[in-house]
Amino acid sequence: MEQLQKIDSLGLTDKYYELCSEYPLRVGSPIEKMPSREVLKAADGRVGIQKLKGPGTCYEVQDVPDSVLLRFIVQSRTRVETHLEVRGLKLEHVSSFATLCLAAREAAGKERPAPPYPRPEAHSLSELIEVFTKLRDLALEIDRCAQ
Repeated sequence: MEQLQKIDSLGLTDKYYELCSEYPLRVGSPIEKMPSREVLKAADGRVGIQKLKGPGTCYEVQDVPDSVLLRFIVQSRTRVETHLEVRGLKLEHVSSFATLCLAAREAAGKERPAPPYPRPEAHSLSELIEVFTKLRDLALEIDRCAQ
């Protein structure tokens, strides 16, 4: 509970919600094709990722400490879902940014955002890499908070 309150008090939940506001759902907006080869090329030097094998579009972040496991799952071609584990957090399960931030806001006694579980949406390769980079940086901040 204390760690969740600390995550909120440091403004980390606000950073996540601001990212979701910066890259909102945009129904009807054009979507650039983003093949994984191009994603990996665009990410080179900005955020270290590797595409995971299997169906779907899932990337694992490589340039984080061993205490952090961060994966990006691109859903419906635009929505960036996360799979986040910060080993220093005393939480019982692996989470996502959306779930973790909601729990942190509630632990701090704040109102739920609307929608309660937002995710950033990327409609271009440059937006996708920007979202990946900001989420990676946020995961690193949460890791520092957990230590």
